[in-house]
Amino acid sequence: MHVYSIVVCYRPDVSPLLELCQRLRVDGSAIILVDNTEQPYLRDRQLPSGCQLITLGRNTGIAHAQNVGTAAATVAGADVIACFDQDSTIEPGLLRTLVGSLNLGVPEIVAPLYRDDVSEADLLSLRVNRSGMTRAVHRGNSSGPYSVDVVISSGTAATKEVFEVAGTFDEGLFIDFVDTEWCLRCRSKRVPIRVVPSAVMRHRIGGKSINLGFATLFVHSPLRCYYQLRNCFHLFRKGHIPFLFALRETVSVFLSRALLLLFVGDRSTYVRAYFCALRDGAKGVTGARPA
Repeated sequence: MHVYSIVVCYRPDVSPLLELCQRLRVDGSAIILVDNTEQPYLRDRQLPSGCQLITLGRNTGIAHAQNVGTAAATVAGADVIACFDQDSTIEPGLLRTLVGSLNLGVPEIVAPLYRDDVSEADLLSLRVNRSGMTRAVHRGNSSGPYSVDVVISSGTAATKEVFEVAGTFDEGLFIDFVDTEWCLRCRSKRVPIRVVPSAVMRHRIGGKSINLGFATLFVHSPLRCYYQLRNCFHLFRKGHIPFLFALRETVSVFLSRALLLLFVGDRSTYVRAYFCALRDGAKGVTGARPA
């Protein structure tokens, strides 16, 4: 069995990245690092053996970088393809546990139980019914994997057949909602997604978070807010995404980005990004934000 891990990088902190690579190698995975940094940032000699570096020379977006890595892994003969962020924190044996939960030769996806790196709270995955209504799912004490419909892409492991059935990641989204769209596309193709509770991975959302009491507000840069708001429009354009799901996500994003204006210093920069997102989303602009 050949396992390949795709790690997308953008100006990474090299030390934790190398630690991630070392742990993936111990778990028996070959690694393909796809560097989106504009200038050469990583060097082959920095990396452990078993790591392949692909330097793109510009920020092409996480979806395109994942697709580049997936294509390289497929050519190399991968049976299982896993995805990780550059700052993913994993315990020894996590990938081995995930891969051991897969049935090779059939389209399947498994994901770890995600735990917020700041609050220590478990991050919930979602089930989506036919009408598009969502239900948070958390069975951390479960003795085995349980079914979900939407997970974070970092930490997921998929058999190669998943990409043959459902296709690769949507590069038009560039960064935000890439994992959500792909999961729901897999769902429409009847590709099962399961959380493996015995595999726990720490994950951090945004640069920091603000506890509002009734909710947690994740802080992102104006550029990330642009993609979040713009891509809400694209959710409604996808036939495999239920209307009510797209509406729920849009309301959530719009409200959270409006609240964020109360806590940031450079409001004018955020407001400009918001207006550009609304304009470009209505026009159907995809890919990188226009200059």
